[in-house]
Amino acid sequence: MNLALGLRLAVKSLVANKLRSGLTMLGVVIGVAAVIALVAAGAGAQAQVREQFQSLGSNLLVISPRAAFYRGVSQRVAAPQSLTNDDVSAIVQLARSVSAVAPEYSVDATVAYGNKNMQTTVLGITPAYLAVANWKVARGRFVDELDLVGQAKVAVLGASAAEELFGKIVEPLGKTVKINRQNYLVVGVMASKGGGGLQNLDDQVFIPLSTAQVKFGGAGNKSLRAINVQVVSADMIGQAKAELAAILRARHGLSGSQADDFVIRDQTQVVEMVEQSAETFTVLLGSIAAISLLVGGIGIMNIMFVSVTERTREIGIRKAVGARRRDILAHFLVEAMVLSFSGGLIGVLLGYGAAHVVTPLLGGTRALVTLQSVTMALSVSMAVGLFFGIYPAARAAALDPIEALRHE
Repeated sequence: MNLALGLRLAVKSLVANKLRSGLTMLGVVIGVAAVIALVAAGAGAQAQVREQFQSLGSNLLVISPRAAFYRGVSQRVAAPQSLTNDDVSAIVQLARSVSAVAPEYSVDATVAYGNKNMQTTVLGITPAYLAVANWKVARGRFVDELDLVGQAKVAVLGASAAEELFGKIVEPLGKTVKINRQNYLVVGVMASKGGGGLQNLDDQVFIPLSTAQVKFGGAGNKSLRAINVQVVSADMIGQAKAELAAILRARHGLSGSQADDFVIRDQTQVVEMVEQSAETFTVLLGSIAAISLLVGGIGIMNIMFVSVTERTREIGIRKAVGARRRDILAHFLVEAMVLSFSGGLIGVLLGYGAAHVVTPLLGGTRALVTLQSVTMALSVSMAVGLFFGIYPAARAAALDPIEALRHE
């Protein structure tokens, strides 16, 4: 039996039982749609993360305290081993391959205005952070040197934070917000940078570093969560890492046999780490969704058994007039694969639409449906049809023609 004839007979058989065929395909449709939607959400998050880190430039290094682990939980190394303002001063004075340094002190805090509040990240930064991290101010101004010296209680809001607290009508500039119940004057609103899948950068609130260290860490606190370093050029990254490591090891009094109590990462390493986490999350979601394909395959096997039973006499007649065993096998296999492939196509279309609904629910802003994910979903749906159609088809092909003709 040639392929064209097999397809024609399969379609004719399926059309004759429209409702049953539609219900059988439903499991495959749901499975493929779920895989497409969830993988698209994960791929979009990965792309956003990559773009955001690339926007910071290829010559950015991030120094952070090395994490210690207690019972499997990451713990920050405590002072005096943590990074401090004195480390920043040493880097500025001694590092020749560095063009700018931007320390930061971050905490999770409650930010409120009127009856609206949000839980977000508050970053204590210096004026250099604006250029080093490639941010732009949309309205008002950024933190300046006078704010640092005077430990001013001023705040610059991320675009999303400003909208969540003030809406689209009220102008935030000049208003007072409460950060952990303390008043801060809003002096600026940042331009949008977008969500990163794992974190929305526009939710952040920026305050002077000196203010953050005192208000959240206590009087005399000089510790830092990270030091952002802009290297003179991308081809000096290796030299800068070695130079920074030497300066910090000397500052922290580490001997040759002692391990670093800090970590220096460039953008490539950070991107790889975040992408690996996002990829693992995507694979997990896709695997969960793929269970629906398995259920759909079982549905196909079940309905093919029913079809073989209903058409036992037809199979006997076809064998009696010369149909070979492989012809019967091919016919039912093609029928099963047409069911699964049709369900896969419908699932891809539904998945494309569902991706734009699921993505915001998972905290992303972009769904990325790739040719690879579509090809994978359709291939798996075809494989499901083939795998679960083989046994019913083999059973049909093995029927004795005489017994089949006697079947009522």
